[in-house]
Amino acid sequence: MVIGNAALQAAPEMIDGIQPLVDFFQPIFVKASVIVGGIFGVYLLLLIARVYYERKKVKLLQDIRFDMDQLNMFHGIKTHKQRRGIVRGTFDFFKKKRREKKVAKEFSVDNDEDKKHHKKKSRRKK
Repeated sequence: MVIGNAALQAAPEMIDGIQPLVDFFQPIFVKASVIVGGIFGVYLLLLIARVYYERKKVKLLQDIRFDMDQLNMFHGIKTHKQRRGIVRGTFDFFKKKRREKKVAKEFSVDNDEDKKHHKKKSRRKK
């Protein structure tokens, strides 16, 4: 308090230079305080800021989804828009299982042939 009074006494022309700025901003602060209205106003401002940033986040996520869909279409992978129904999903499930069995059978046949081939080679060397 004492330092503030000493500063005011030391620089009266400085206060005169700042006074037009204070006069300019004071009505703005008064109107803002009426609009904001204390704790409710702060809550309202925080709510508005949150909505703004959430919308930005949603837009960013939509852009990421779009980019992922473009990459998936390029690589031949299903996108989020190509949803399957129950009938189609069941059909694809059984189709996938049939393909897996076929591959497993081919792998076991190829594996058996490789084992026989290796056994014959090892007997010939002896």
